[in-house]
Amino acid sequence: MKRPFPPPPQPDIEKHDNCLSARRAPHFGHCTSVSDSLNRRRVSNGCPHSPHRYSYIGIPLAYRDTLNRMRRPAWLIPVLAFAAFERVQLLETTSEDSAGVSLGDLNGDGRLDIVLAKGRHKPLHDRVLLNDGKGGYIASNLGPNPDRTYSAALADIDRDGDLDVVSSNDTPDAKLVYLNDGRGRFAVKGGFGDPKWVTRYVTLADLNGDKYPDIVAANRGGNRTVESFACLNDRAGSFPKCEPIYEGSATAIAASDFDGDNAIDLFIPHRDGGQSVVLWNNGQGRFPTSTSVGPADTAARIAVAGDLNGDGCDDIVFIEERRKGAFLALNLKDRRFAEPAPLPGRSRTPYALALADLDGNGHLDVVVGNVESPGAVFYNEGRATSFREGSWNDGRGVVYGVAFADIDGDGALDIVAARSGAPNAIWFGGTRE
Repeated sequence: MKRPFPPPPQPDIEKHDNCLSARRAPHFGHCTSVSDSLNRRRVSNGCPHSPHRYSYIGIPLAYRDTLNRMRRPAWLIPVLAFAAFERVQLLETTSEDSAGVSLGDLNGDGRLDIVLAKGRHKPLHDRVLLNDGKGGYIASNLGPNPDRTYSAALADIDRDGDLDVVSSNDTPDAKLVYLNDGRGRFAVKGGFGDPKWVTRYVTLADLNGDKYPDIVAANRGGNRTVESFACLNDRAGSFPKCEPIYEGSATAIAASDFDGDNAIDLFIPHRDGGQSVVLWNNGQGRFPTSTSVGPADTAARIAVAGDLNGDGCDDIVFIEERRKGAFLALNLKDRRFAEPAPLPGRSRTPYALALADLDGNGHLDVVVGNVESPGAVFYNEGRATSFREGSWNDGRGVVYGVAFADIDGDGALDIVAARSGAPNAIWFGGTRE
């Protein structure tokens, strides 16, 4: 099987490792690099300084992989200017409620396909859009039944060389795992967790170091007390047991090896007025200790992790609905984080968040999707000390999720957006001098 693009250099990881599968985009959404307990590496001041094991981020919002390590892939041309994001391609003509988008080569033809997570609080069919190679897509339903989906996360769940789908559905719907037959056709393998869970997004990451992606489910309770869960893969593509990891309301959970101990930790942003925390992994997929991050009354919807200041440690970025902005908490090493600092820009209600190097300067930029307002790109000018603000999209509807890829092959990353109240669409990068 051939990859659609040449990958950047990687450490000597087993060839069948999920993210080295030929049937995935090199770094666009379903596989993102976090920590490598497969290969022991040098750790300096508590943070990793080399690429490593993979985490599969279910929320189509955290695209780190090689971008996270500041190594722009060779096939992407440095832009070094504001991206235009003026040309648009609608993926649908309807304005159904969508909440997530994932990109990957689903049928092994070397082209990036799209999965749209739909429904949220009312049943809709999730959609699979297979790239026809002519600038269009052939659409079909992911499964036979509509459900209330927030994310349709991609990863090789059973390690057979193709990308499968984990679907996180709100109550009362079952949370589902779909296996790929290798041709972009999916069948339900089974479920995970409890249909009664008020699940929002899932994060897929190898929590216990067995090279299989596990599931982290974020559950939102509002004013009610709820728990979020970790469900370990049984190495056969099933998730028979889930254990609670956090008591409090959450919409999405960010995974990264924040302390460089070769185990993937979790940052849980509190959604409804509580304390956000980092849960520290003991290496076996359990989280006995935690560190508080930010104020005690946070209303954060999404968080992502990435090295914004180039010190080898993943920092935390989150969006706060009540404070109407994006915030950066730098990793100070030794399991400490700086007080969150607001990114520049006028007050807007943010709803989607992701990281990508859109201007090609070797630094991760922050991409925000807003509620009924054009989105923002905060271009990182280096060391995360100064950001330039640009814009993208038409400001219609609510942006729930974004993904990145060079869809049109012009060397610049494009933005694929999942929206509610407006059609899902692609905004093409290009450049604006």
